Amino acid sequence: MKSYYFIFCLLCLGFPLKVEAQIHLKIDVSNMHLWRGMEVADGLILTTDVSVSDKKEHFRLGVWGGTNTSGSYKEFNNYMSYTYQRFTLSLWDTYNFSPGATYNNEEYFNYNVRETGRFLDASMSYRLGDKFPLLLYCATVIFGRDRNADNTANKYSTFCYAEYPVYRNNIWRVDGGIGGAFALNPAGDSSHFYGNKPGIVHITMKVSRTLKLYEWEIPMFFCVLWNPHGDKGFLQVGAQVLSF
Repeated sequence: MKSYYFIFCLLCLGFPLKVEAQIHLKIDVSNMHLWRGMEVADGLILTTDVSVSDKKEHFRLGVWGGTNTSGSYKEFNNYMSYTYQRFTLSLWDTYNFSPGATYNNEEYFNYNVRETGRFLDASMSYRLGDKFPLLLYCATVIFGRDRNADNTANKYSTFCYAEYPVYRNNIWRVDGGIGGAFALNPAGDSSHFYGNKPGIVHITMKVSRTLKLYEWEIPMFFCVLWNPHGDKGFLQVGAQVLSF
């Protein structure tokens, strides 16, 4: 897997030289980091997304980082994606090196499948037509710290999600979604990356609007998330403080 990272770096370096490229930057703040029904970190969270794409934004290569003010959460990811009309394919190389992690989080370039603390997440999504704009999304952990109890095989934990914009006007937008998780290769163990058995792990209602301060537009959101499988609920508040 080290060759994968080398190829990824070459693509990142060579990509702007081959096509007419665009650079994108997003900085978000929130009161917690939620991901697929899980609370990854709490406190004041700062996330940054820097990417480069072709002019039509079909191909994209980027890096994503997250941290909190207390220093208990640290994450740095690489990703690539391809979008055509309403269809998107993505591959994320995710590395959470938070100090309290219970897995190997001190060897960033370790791609040994039995030892690595990272995971590769492959996903696809499709948005149906304007008359029925349902979003369908599916992601599978294809490599890394998603192993069976004996550390002999990947579990291929999979998360499937559907989201629909239930209300929108010129100011407000409300999106509702539901997602479930399971292992493609349970191998006698029904646990997976998101819980100890197949089930619904993510039910969400997200309210969004853009706040205008003079000529500065700040997209804000309020998200309520329930995890029936984990018997948990969360309220997330956030804003995008910079985007270009």
